[in-house]
Amino acid sequence: MQRGSPWTSTRLLIVVVILAMALGWSGYRLSLRYGNSLSSQGNEVGGTYRLTALGEGTVTEGDFHGSWVLMWFFDTHCPTSLCGPVFKTMSDAKVELSHDGIRLAPLAVTLDPRHDESAQLQDYVLPLGTDVVPLTASPNMVSAVAKEFHAPIEMTKAPDGTEYHTPAPHIVIMDPRGHYAGTVDMTVSTSELVERIHQLAHHD
Repeated sequence: MQRGSPWTSTRLLIVVVILAMALGWSGYRLSLRYGNSLSSQGNEVGGTYRLTALGEGTVTEGDFHGSWVLMWFFDTHCPTSLCGPVFKTMSDAKVELSHDGIRLAPLAVTLDPRHDESAQLQDYVLPLGTDVVPLTASPNMVSAVAKEFHAPIEMTKAPDGTEYHTPAPHIVIMDPRGHYAGTVDMTVSTSELVERIHQLAHHD
């Protein structure tokens, strides 16, 4: 009596499922370790990203096409006297520019995703800038995005001894097509930021 082949359709299906699970797990582990691949898309500063917004799930650069984007990096342990004015400026600029028909998306990415969870981000950012969108991601993704946007990943110490990530010295401006448009100093005033966006929009 001829023995049947050990590779029946059922066994093949089981092997395929096991291999798929193993490859999926390996990919997940690699993404945690190295982060998702990014592309500069030809930009001198900035590029692609996949970040998490509070209560809104994953967002990418494509979600903001049609709007001018402000991208800034911070840490919730940053003294509010230093970082607070930046959130207010970005938020107020969005309101002012909306009166002129210019859409602005102020984004703020934490440099400390291991500790800055949703509750901390919401409690820290929103009282200082109600229209700013706080963003986070895996540590590796945050590091990769910070590198794309030329934000330093360095620690500094407040006068009271609290350590925090040095906030990005500049706010990066991306145009409505997702291309790098320029930067402004983090200490810029609302009127200066509004004027800068107007200048860029009129030359766009």
